[in-house]
Amino acid sequence: MGRLMNASTDKDVTTRFETVALPVMVKHFCTYYDRVPDRKQIRCLFEPAAEVPSVWTDRVAAAAVLDNLFSNAVKYSPPNTHIWVDVFADREGEVCSVRDEGPGLSEEDKGKLFQPGARLSPKPTGGEPSSGYGLAVAKELIDRLGGAIWCESALGQGTRFSFRLPRYQEAVHGAVEQSPSTPDNGVAHGDGKK
Repeated sequence: MGRLMNASTDKDVTTRFETVALPVMVKHFCTYYDRVPDRKQIRCLFEPAAEVPSVWTDRVAAAAVLDNLFSNAVKYSPPNTHIWVDVFADREGEVCSVRDEGPGLSEEDKGKLFQPGARLSPKPTGGEPSSGYGLAVAKELIDRLGGAIWCESALGQGTRFSFRLPRYQEAVHGAVEQSPSTPDNGVAHGDGKK
């Protein structure tokens, strides 16, 4: 996962599509990131919508995008704040959004989002490093997955990054055998074909 986010994505990286229970994946990240931000006393709050269908995605690429959004929310949030995470279905697929109580973004900064090496005005609140490539790589990964990624923000009002992934459809993707481990890890392995 780190290789996917720490450098621009390699055109030779192959994607392995499978059904993924997005709320389960997000819950694992919330549990992990609830421990990580302890030094800043940041609390992750997650309550998924009921009955969110599985997505058809590459689990590792989707996890890399989630990791980037969570780590950015922690990085730019002041101490003693919250990060809210939502997962819900809309008409076009399944959406995950990560919202923080950070400084928000100006219109100028929003115009630079998703550009490789872009340096934005907000600074990490705990001295964390920032390469300026994470969001550009996240967008490239989401594009490869057939999804969309966007940002809603205003100065002084925090930032919400959201992405949408395609919904799994048996008629399109074929039947997927459910493995016994599906409830534990949120992933049922398919044939890897898109």
